[in-house]
Amino acid sequence: MWIKMLNEWISQGVPCAIATIVHAEGSTPRGAGAKMVITGKGTIAGSVGGGAVEHICREEAIKAIKENVCKTLEFSLQGDSWQVTPEKSIQAICGGKVTVFIEPILPQNELVIFGGGHIGFSLGKYCDVLNMPFRIFDDRPEFASGQRFPTASEVICKPYGMLSESIRLSKASYCVILTHGHKHDEVCLQQLLKNKDIPYIGMIGSSKKVKIIVENIRSRGGCVDGRVYSPVGLKIANKLPEQIALGIIAQIVLLINNGSPEHFRIPWHEEETVISCKPEGK
Repeated sequence: MWIKMLNEWISQGVPCAIATIVHAEGSTPRGAGAKMVITGKGTIAGSVGGGAVEHICREEAIKAIKENVCKTLEFSLQGDSWQVTPEKSIQAICGGKVTVFIEPILPQNELVIFGGGHIGFSLGKYCDVLNMPFRIFDDRPEFASGQRFPTASEVICKPYGMLSESIRLSKASYCVILTHGHKHDEVCLQQLLKNKDIPYIGMIGSSKKVKIIVENIRSRGGCVDGRVYSPVGLKIANKLPEQIALGIIAQIVLLINNGSPEHFRIPWHEEETVISCKPEGK
């Protein structure tokens, strides 16, 4: 059943798309309302009729997921050579016409915070403002509690050494390590690095601490790749937890949106300087 697979893929953070026949006339393999769901890798469930129609819908759904755009495809099945897209044509003799609407369903980005202390608490508040789901993982019951984080989508109280088996992470999971000790930070980082789906791993700490942790992991054969941002955050904060958290969430939003840390500001003062420096009478 396509709906069961769709729910399963969404819960796993798998990018997918729904292809729906929105109009059908004449003789067609499937009628209006028939659906097929497709993952970004091309796995399908359900059907919009099989054959060339379904094959083209599958290929265009994969593109729609990559581009995050909706698509409408029209098919003539009346024996003529019908150009569906600039690259793809179809020739079928069923006798009818079909219109298929493709809608990508991408997982919503979330913040996963390992450590519910002062900075983690402030990060949760910023997530609320930005309407970004977040989860909390801490080994201390007083910091991993629904009372402390009432808006968290999940609060997990488990030893950090059980991270891999205790929480499901996906391509939409932006992870921040803020535990109450460098040993716990190292345990978290080593486990998160093994999950190749995670797009971002931020870790708090001084440059010295970060270098030691990285060297420790590499000495055990681990690979510290470009997903790691440590010390974490943009350079906009002082030592206050709220400002450190602001630098972290700003960095994550910047990366999600493929943004830039530049100012929007127009340098009006430079124009004024040019004008004021012109010789009198010129």
